[in-house]
Amino acid sequence: METQILQNQHFQISEETSKRITSLRFLLIVLVVFIHANLKADDALNYYKLDFIQPKWIEIVKNFISGTLGGAAVPLFFLFASYIQFSKKDKYVCLLRKRSKSILLPYILWTVITIILYLIAQSIPQTALFFQNPNNIIKNWNILDYLKAFSYHDFSMGLKSPLVYQFWFLRELMIFIVLSPIFVLMCKKFGGGVLVLISVFAITGTPLYFTVSTSAFFFYLAGYYFATYEIDFFKIADKLKITEYIVLLILSEIFSVCFGGKYSWGFVKIIISCLFFLKLSKYLVANEKLFLKLKYLSGYSFFLYAVHTPFLGTSINKISWKIIPLHGIMCLVQFFVAALLTIIIGTSIGIILNKICPPLFKLLNGGRK
Repeated sequence: METQILQNQHFQISEETSKRITSLRFLLIVLVVFIHANLKADDALNYYKLDFIQPKWIEIVKNFISGTLGGAAVPLFFLFASYIQFSKKDKYVCLLRKRSKSILLPYILWTVITIILYLIAQSIPQTALFFQNPNNIIKNWNILDYLKAFSYHDFSMGLKSPLVYQFWFLRELMIFIVLSPIFVLMCKKFGGGVLVLISVFAITGTPLYFTVSTSAFFFYLAGYYFATYEIDFFKIADKLKITEYIVLLILSEIFSVCFGGKYSWGFVKIIISCLFFLKLSKYLVANEKLFLKLKYLSGYSFFLYAVHTPFLGTSINKISWKIIPLHGIMCLVQFFVAALLTIIIGTSIGIILNKICPPLFKLLNGGRK
């Protein structure tokens, strides 16, 4: 997301909106890291065979951070990307050329890097122990496995993800961008009815064949409507106080704990979390010193997003499981230690690379500064 004023002959993104988007970029990626650092009891006991005893209250705290708060991260990135795309009104060919550089090229490069790192790690006896997922043993791959690494490598957890599994977002975004002229025609013909229909699909969890996430498609379409009708979603979020959003978030978590198995509540929680962070951005921008730090870190948000997993995060998580006993409060300690180390190390690698080899950093960062 650019930080300067984005404009075209009909409409422009204001400086305040641009700043508020910038203020959230790194924070939302931090939440993504916490999502992937959350070790679930089922995985710990049945997949990793760990000695794992986690109290219910710790599970709730971890799920509140990675699930309730973290649930806003990817939807807001879809919203921001779409809003900027449709506000700028680039010609289709120009749009594809720009996104090939900022999305497709880093998608390919990071996947190739991850394959190479896996191959190296699996060839060293001391590190091979940490990379024994049978789906990821590179020396056993055939041509189809290599192709799947760039598309639909992993079918676990109900999510069809590539080898660099957080890149499902980039894959879906690129698909949406390619199909965007069709979506625009639909929205022009049927108006707001398209968004209402997709919201029903998102609430009920009804799948769409061209995307693995109906809620992601909802937020992408929402970005189109906000840009086309010049609606400021930050002003919508500002209508409630930050304390009111906190109460709503706590109530939504209580409802999920008590009735999550009976009612479909996930999409509603996502909406509340998104509004909370949109509101929070007002305070982040108001604090000039804090905003300048967040603006600096926002330049490394994509790099952290790309580098944090599966290789870096997997290594840190698995090492921390061996060092930190996963009993009681230590389950929460491990959660924070693993996530924070991944954030610090991943961001530091980006900062160092940008200083010693700016062209390489820019290439891996999709041309973002």
